[in-house]
Order: sequence, then structure tokens, then C-alpha cells
Amino acid sequence: MFDPSSPTRIWGVWPYLSSLERLLLIGLIVLGAYVLFSAVFTVLRVRKGEELRSGVNAQTLTALRKRSTRVDKLIAMAFYLFGWVLFSGLHGAYSTIINGKAPVVERGILQDFEPHFAFAANAFFVFLMLYVVAWFISSRVSRLALQPIP
Repeated sequence: MFDPSSPTRIWGVWPYLSSLERLLLIGLIVLGAYVLFSAVFTVLRVRKGEELRSGVNAQTLTALRKRSTRVDKLIAMAFYLFGWVLFSGLHGAYSTIINGKAPVVERGILQDFEPHFAFAANAFFVFLMLYVVAWFISSRVSRLALQPIP
């Protein structure tokens, strides 16, 4: 079905995914766009604060921290939802019976797991990228908060 020697791209397993898994991937794309928007917004606000050299008022800093916390919580929520969707999809993968022959049944079950493993690998990669961007946002806000006010 798939070549185990090379990574499987998500568009290669898209037809084999359940509608819940597809919906989650679309949600991850939307979440990724929001995280990137938040990163760009944060960088622009931090640069504006650094250019003023008079520090940043508490209201701006609080807003940036709230945005950073919101991004972290959204990523965590999406990760938990991903776990639920993945294990819901894995639940039906072992219910394959082909003529009652054991080797064929085992091969059929393993083949049914392949799209779920590819889905999980791609989703974990997206989560890694989202986490790196969220870490970047958090570090920029923290660095701005620690700047001395002249």
C-alpha cells in the first residue's frame, strides 16, 4: 500500500482518512495560520516597543502575554483533540477479517494501520512546528518584559 522506506505525505493518505481525521487536519491548518499571524503580530509589536526605547506600557505587555498564553492553550487543546481522533480511528483498524486466515488477517490489520500512522506522523510534525513558533512568541514577549526602562 505505502512504501515504508520513505515518509508518507499527507496527500497520499488523504483518501484513506476518516472525516474526523480530515476535519482535524483542516483545523490544524487554521490553527497554524493563527499561530503564524500571532507570531508576526508579536514581532511587529516587540520591534515597535524596542524602537521607542522607552519601554512598553503594561497594557501592551499584558496583551502580548495573553496572546502568547492563548496560542499555547490552543496548541495544547488541539494536541489532546488529535489524540482522541487518532485513537478513535485506530479503534476500527483491527476489525478486518479476510477469509478467516491468520496471516492474511494480520497483514490486513497492519495495512489498515498505515494511514493512521502516516496521519499521526504528519500531525506530530505540524505540532512540532507550531510549538517552535509558540516558543518563539513566548521568548520575544519575555525578552521585551525584561528590558530595562531608561
